[in-house]
Amino acid sequence: MPRRYLLMQSRDPGDPMREHEVECFASSLGVARGGIAVVDLLARAPTREELRGAHAVLMGGSGDYSCLDPFPWIGRMVDYVRDEVVPSGVPTFASCFGLQILTLALGGTMIRDPKHREVGSIDLSLTPASASDPLFAPLPPVFVGQAGHTDRATESPPGTDLLASSAQCPVNAFRVRGRPVWATQFHPELDPDAVAKRYMRYMEKYPPPDLPPGVPPSEAPFLKTLRPSHHATRLLQRFAQFTRVHTPAGR
Repeated sequence: MPRRYLLMQSRDPGDPMREHEVECFASSLGVARGGIAVVDLLARAPTREELRGAHAVLMGGSGDYSCLDPFPWIGRMVDYVRDEVVPSGVPTFASCFGLQILTLALGGTMIRDPKHREVGSIDLSLTPASASDPLFAPLPPVFVGQAGHTDRATESPPGTDLLASSAQCPVNAFRVRGRPVWATQFHPELDPDAVAKRYMRYMEKYPPPDLPPGVPPSEAPFLKTLRPSHHATRLLQRFAQFTRVHTPAGR
């Protein structure tokens, strides 16, 4: 069987966003749906054989969960990422909840911050460290990404290089230093239609911070101001190119 992307997924059984997430990653990476194998983290962690046999690892969002929730599977995921994923040398891309789990695995700090919640299309600014990064260097200094989160990292975790920030969330992207491991708080796998669909599924948990009084979440004004995010999507296209030429040590 050919090597495939391994998606470590953190969504409830029966949640339609489980398949939606796979489809969004497949489209953004430019691979067939069958090129992504899924492990349900609520049930188990990947085996070492699954990890070592993967072309690359993906960690996506969560929807119903916070990385600070006291569920055993979240602690298990943090330990697995720290002890297995990062040391493995397998190229890894983590978005949103994935960044948050990676932050905890690297010894960083996550907080709940509803006041600075990001929902919808946001402007992101590159940092000086991005100039030498193979994924982020080609981006313009300011670009658009799609977001939906309440938790955020207080600072870039130890052993990482901060790559992008936003006004509400200074830690919006980083790379583990010396490792093929990237993380974004925004969702490069989502376009405006996809982020609207994702929001409509989880809107009770992620109401926009500037929602006018009396306006239901389903009529949030930001839904009419979503913007294209082609530059963000190209991060995953470059990640796919990177995985095709990168061979982890020991293989």
